[in-house]
Amino acid sequence: MTDLCSCIKEGLVVVEKATGKVVFCNEAWLRMFDLSGAAEMGVPLLMAFRKVKLSEAEIVIRQRMLDERGLFNEHIEYISSNGRSFWGEVTFRQLQKAESVYWLAVITKIDNVRKSEQQAAQYKQRFGVLVDHASMGIIETDCQAYIININRFALNLFGYSKREIINKKIELLIPERFHSHHVHHRGDYISQPKNRPMGVGMDLFAIKKDGTEFPVEVSLSNYTRNGNQYVIAFVSDISVRKNSEMEVKKLNDVLEETVEQRTKELRVAVSQLERSKENLANLLRKEKDLSELKSRFVSMASHEFRTPLSTILSSAYLLEQYNTGDEKPKREKHLKRIVSSVNMLTDILNDFLSVGKIEEGKIHVRYSEFDMQELVIAVIEEIKNNLRKGQVIRYEHEGKSTVFLDASLLKHIVMNLVSNAGKFSPEDSDISIRTVVAEGYCSFSIKDRGMGISKDDQQHLMERFFRGANASNVQGTGLGLHIVSKYLELMDGTISCTSEVEKGTEFLIVFNIKASHHEKDTDH
Repeated sequence: MTDLCSCIKEGLVVVEKATGKVVFCNEAWLRMFDLSGAAEMGVPLLMAFRKVKLSEAEIVIRQRMLDERGLFNEHIEYISSNGRSFWGEVTFRQLQKAESVYWLAVITKIDNVRKSEQQAAQYKQRFGVLVDHASMGIIETDCQAYIININRFALNLFGYSKREIINKKIELLIPERFHSHHVHHRGDYISQPKNRPMGVGMDLFAIKKDGTEFPVEVSLSNYTRNGNQYVIAFVSDISVRKNSEMEVKKLNDVLEETVEQRTKELRVAVSQLERSKENLANLLRKEKDLSELKSRFVSMASHEFRTPLSTILSSAYLLEQYNTGDEKPKREKHLKRIVSSVNMLTDILNDFLSVGKIEEGKIHVRYSEFDMQELVIAVIEEIKNNLRKGQVIRYEHEGKSTVFLDASLLKHIVMNLVSNAGKFSPEDSDISIRTVVAEGYCSFSIKDRGMGISKDDQQHLMERFFRGANASNVQGTGLGLHIVSKYLELMDGTISCTSEVEKGTEFLIVFNIKASHHEKDTDH
């Protein structure tokens, strides 16, 4: 047994309680205290080699513990006989053999353990200082959401003292309207804990002791100790940031409104510029068209006026030569030529005047009842003497003859179309005219066997001063069909043309007959 005790590394000593005499000690115990023998201990076992001596009361307590419980354990800092300091974990036991009572002390050196404990204590203290002086709120709760620790920053943030908040539910720091949701959320978190970074996906609010609410960001961490789960919340007051964000949002809203307003104004300005550009382009086109019309008018007028004026001049000169009675037929012939030329000039001037009145809005439509058949026959009789040799006008009418239109304008239209048919048809050809008065409409059509109009020229027939490519040798102003189209517009009529070059042309005019008509003019 002695050999066995000598082999163990723990120090072991047995002392008789009554006498305090060392009964046994092993080599490890002697080495711990730098002793050569047990007799050198010199003091009771409980007091031996302690750095900090026990008071009488403390000794009595330890003896009582041994008497009642039979053992106790403690960590003691020892000083060996050579003054060397070390820490030992000591277990005291009380043993009884026969009539004698003994105390057994087993000492294990724990310098490394003690050093680790001291370092841990220092680290804990430093960590406590770090947490307490952190620039954000740190709150620790257990799995039931009771606050078990809180740092100074969080206390100042929420306005509580530590005594007021420890062991209170975390909902104390949350506005009441969020309590039910928070209980549910923290339950989910405890069941599946995971670290959550600051400000992830939630707008959170906290409440101070005085009832003031403020926005916060909360980061969560968790750990387990002795089978119990704990949560650490890192809380930051983001009121300043939120206010800044609100200000930035307001500024952005104002900026967006300003940009939108400026954009609208810019669009309006651009639109006005586009309209101005378009108006200017239209004015330029009109000026160009006017210039072209002016040139065409001068060219046309000089050409059209030259022929009748030359005829008048030559006929007047010849009249001077025919003085005798036998030359009367020749004089009459030249007088007719003069009258015809004057009428031609009158027609040209009338065309110019009609265009001017149309442009100025001075043509008024005056509806009345009249006989359409009689009007057409009168026009045929009036124009018959101006037809070419052998030309024949064939006229037929269908339906009633009474219509409700402007007789003057219709006569001008019919006169122009019949005159054109005669001018553009060859000698010994027929001109067919047909009128229809039916329920709801009336129509006038005229067909010749003349030179015809090309497809390209048909697109421009109603333009001012336009003359077909094959009509250069035929007298005319290029205003007749333009005037016809304008008169038809005033009376809500339509005109269509069917033509083929070298085969002839047909014009069809249609009026919708209304129950009643009111005076209409080109101002409206």
